[in-house]
Amino acid sequence: QAMMGRASKFKSLIIDLRGNGGGYTDALAKLGGYFFDHDVKIADMKGRKDMKPILAKTRGSSIYKGQLLVLIDSESASASELFARTIQLEKRGQIIGDRSQGAVMASRHYDHETGVGQVLYFGNSVTVADLIMSDGKSLEKGGVIPDETLLPTAEDLAAQRDPVLSRAAELANVKIDPAKAGSL
Repeated sequence: QAMMGRASKFKSLIIDLRGNGGGYTDALAKLGGYFFDHDVKIADMKGRKDMKPILAKTRGSSIYKGQLLVLIDSESASASELFARTIQLEKRGQIIGDRSQGAVMASRHYDHETGVGQVLYFGNSVTVADLIMSDGKSLEKGGVIPDETLLPTAEDLAAQRDPVLSRAAELANVKIDPAKAGSL
């Protein structure tokens, strides 16, 4: 909430979800609410039993109204993919980078223990639902295809340059060369 309050002062916002493995759908819904002037269904949860859809409820007058650029890569997964695809489907911003991971199934974690004296703790994660976007498709195994595909070269990686962030800044009318972007 504090971060979105700070962001509201700027004309453009770059959200970098590269390498973001995702997180809780509640956090996704809260973040999503800052970008729409109306409630948006992010996804329907399709499982064995009826489940509530993931909804981003608008933050009303607190929404971010400026230009939105979202960076993703092959390590962007789960909630970060859902966020990027919702922004794309609602035509709210531009997605830049590489195709995301395509790992969006909802799961539930179960903790277990066994033994007497010496106890072994372990757990398992069980898929409980697929997430179906508003276009009727799942991102599982397909991922999000960016509006602009842009990847760093081997030379960029070796020199620690970030042409993707540099390009996003350029779209926001800010000049940052790839070397400087890489140091950020």
